[in-house]
Amino acid sequence: MNEASLQFHIKENDYFGTLATVLDLVSQDLRKKGHSSKAETLRRLRDRLMYLQQGYRIEKIQPHGEIAGLP
Repeated sequence: MNEASLQFHIKENDYFGTLATVLDLVSQDLRKKGHSSKAETLRRLRDRLMYLQQGYRIEKIQPHGEIAGLP
């Protein structure tokens, strides 16, 4: 993942994707700087985040204070 991917997730209000992309970018930077154990910790965190994404969906709050999709 790269900065273009990050911009896409932000634009689409994809909170899980945005955070996963940030974790990937930071992990890659840590690995390049020789901090492989910290990079591995972030990778595991990203994997857990992606697991959570499968079961949850964040709804945007509507201007009227209602949750999208609910009466």
